[in-house]
Amino acid sequence: MRSRAPVVLAGAAALLALGLGPAPAASPAEPGCAAITEAMAALGAAERFHTRLVARTPGRRRPVEEERFVLGEVVYANSPASGRWVKLPMTAAERQALGAGLVAYPPQDCRDEGMAETAGVAARVYSFRQVLPGQGGEGISEAPGRLWVGSPDGRPRRYEGRHGAVQVTLTFDYEQVAPPFGH
Repeated sequence: MRSRAPVVLAGAAALLALGLGPAPAASPAEPGCAAITEAMAALGAAERFHTRLVARTPGRRRPVEEERFVLGEVVYANSPASGRWVKLPMTAAERQALGAGLVAYPPQDCRDEGMAETAGVAARVYSFRQVLPGQGGEGISEAPGRLWVGSPDGRPRRYEGRHGAVQVTLTFDYEQVAPPFGH
């Protein structure tokens, strides 16, 4: 049986290795990296949020799309294969375990690219890269990415990145987050 733990950043986890939970200490030499880890800690601390992942792979006609609604100790996740929503419990331990990707593959070469707007929210944009295990477990690969961090709340609002040929966009929303069904 699959783990009950919802992978809020499913599909993107191997790509951006950003997760929830405690963020590692960033190097003082890279303040942009500190801002990224702080933003991910702010996401983990958020009581409610909604994520939408779109992953595009060359040769695939349609992108992979996934959504998650995190509401305290419950996650509503869509199942693209079955076309329905599932309700999953999310314990504090499971929420903390989701931060493992950021700890294992910390952002490097972080740069502040200035202010921009995403989905009507002012945000500071950071570019960075992560060194990840290669596809198939062989060698290593780099995953460049950009993260929009909302101002003044410090929460992630958008991620765009690449791992190999896969292009990923992940959006985060914190306002008026409610279950996708059964109101």
